[in-house]
Amino acid sequence: MADLTFADGEIGRFTYDLAADRWHWDDVVFRIHGMAPGEIEPTMAHFLQRKHERDRDRVGQVIEAALRTGEPFTISYRLMANGDVRHVIVVGEALTESGAVTGLQGYYLDVTQEFSAEARAVADAAVAASAAGRDTIEQAKGVLMLSYGLDADAAFAMLRWWSRNHNLKVRTLAERLVESASGGSATHPHLRSLLDGLIADLTQPLEAQGSGSDPVAGDDDVDAQHDQQEHHEAAHRNGA
Repeated sequence: MADLTFADGEIGRFTYDLAADRWHWDDVVFRIHGMAPGEIEPTMAHFLQRKHERDRDRVGQVIEAALRTGEPFTISYRLMANGDVRHVIVVGEALTESGAVTGLQGYYLDVTQEFSAEARAVADAAVAASAAGRDTIEQAKGVLMLSYGLDADAAFAMLRWWSRNHNLKVRTLAERLVESASGGSATHPHLRSLLDGLIADLTQPLEAQGSGSDPVAGDDDVDAQHDQQEHHEAAHRNGA
């Protein structure tokens, strides 16, 4: 049987060829969908069929608009993977040639764990533990909502995903996002591209960042709760 597992925190990449009506998924995207890499050659019909029935029309409308207008898009939705419901955030942009849209490219984040009731309860407790941390995180959520068009839950899930998978505290990431957004260096139309670059820079492997970027454990209640969440999730994954 094909191995359908993938490393937690991997980013799945995709492109879509409009003329050929073919999605090109990397191994991670196939596995997020519960399929072995290369199991099918997904068309737009395949893509939409695997969406949760309550999200299918909304996803189709977003993709159709991106292909029609060439505007970037971000969407949070549920998909079905072998009977299991998975929550994903998909960030994409149009591919163009001579001014005409020829397809799409972008990436998937699997935020199923961030949407679990247990993880959300721990994260909510962490935010509530410190007024200073809460204010910063709420501002960062607002930045992500404005930049990517996400609702509050999806914005918080995106923030927690980057934090959990790159050993970067939620508050630290939130502070950098807010600082960049409020520094006057970008207007609303350009904020998304600025944040894409910032997140890519913040989430480089720790050895590439240098020892100065290693977070200090327990510097406030939010960080302590975040560390507790990481410990709890690791224990849960190991069957403890």
